[in-house]
Amino acid sequence: MTTTTTPNGRPRKAPTIFDVAERAGVSHQTVSRVINGDPTVRDGFRSRVTTAIGELGYRPRAAARALAGGRSRALGLVSAGDALYGPSSTAIGFERAARTAGYHVLLSTLPDDPRPVDLSEALTTLLAQDVAAVVLVAADNRVLDALGSLTMAVTVPVVVANAVQRDAVPTDLVVPGSGGATVSAVAIDQAAGTTMALQHLFDRGHRRIVHIAGPGVSQEGEVRRATYERTMRSRGLTPVVLDGDWTPASGFAAGRSLDVTAVDAVFAGNDQMALGVLHAFAEEGLRVPDDIAVVGFDDIPEAAHFTPPLTTVRQDFQAMGERVLASARALLEGGQHDEALLQPELVVRRSS
Repeated sequence: MTTTTTPNGRPRKAPTIFDVAERAGVSHQTVSRVINGDPTVRDGFRSRVTTAIGELGYRPRAAARALAGGRSRALGLVSAGDALYGPSSTAIGFERAARTAGYHVLLSTLPDDPRPVDLSEALTTLLAQDVAAVVLVAADNRVLDALGSLTMAVTVPVVVANAVQRDAVPTDLVVPGSGGATVSAVAIDQAAGTTMALQHLFDRGHRRIVHIAGPGVSQEGEVRRATYERTMRSRGLTPVVLDGDWTPASGFAAGRSLDVTAVDAVFAGNDQMALGVLHAFAEEGLRVPDDIAVVGFDDIPEAAHFTPPLTTVRQDFQAMGERVLASARALLEGGQHDEALLQPELVVRRSS
């Protein structure tokens, strides 16, 4: 942490672990355990220490720095604690790109539950390890809400991945002690991918297209749903949306609930739900695509081996990881960072 000066011009010492302990009313050993992510620390103590760290702007230095000139080669990654294909693939793509570039990535996961997300503990743990920047995988709207309401000191650049709703991303984190940490957003163009999928179906004569949407907390799911509804209405067609939760089981339930005499195509919000739809149609004796077409989104590795192989929208998560890393490095070096949306690709297979 950079030393500042007092009103009389004398150097002001950076806060120490003992200052944090005094502010929180705990021992310095407890502060150390919180910083190092010890799960045995009681929630009350952890909350008091996290609050004190934020108020004081305390940032401990790591024991060693690998880069000449004192710059850390560590990057923080905050991700949800679930195994959804898109967010987990984004995290993997970023970690691989960072490793290739000579960085190491420190991971902190968020709880996988419906309660509001608190980023403070995850960020505190990463900042304590002297990361140069933080990457936040924000496929969930709650993560962006938490980012916008942070009150702790964030002293490093933040790159928000999967932030397809750009207006929801704060351009600067102006919080106590941060100096206004810079925020950049990187994402794949979900609206373009949805338009590709629908245009493919229109070109094959389909007009009665049903969309099985992802959960409402998902940014990507919201954009795919809104684009589907807007595109259908622009052609004078009635949008029909069934709610899913990204799982094959929800796709199966949606497929079983359809009046297939009134539908000629299904656009599923992801490939896993499309798998459930194919299962439901197979049980009903429907032929895909002769009786009804199915299109998914993501191009998971298994999509090419569905029965029939699935037409879907491919997202290049390796390119996404490389773009996230490039954005983080540009922020660190004071250069320009490109926030243009990455373009997806339509992969046509036999399901349509």
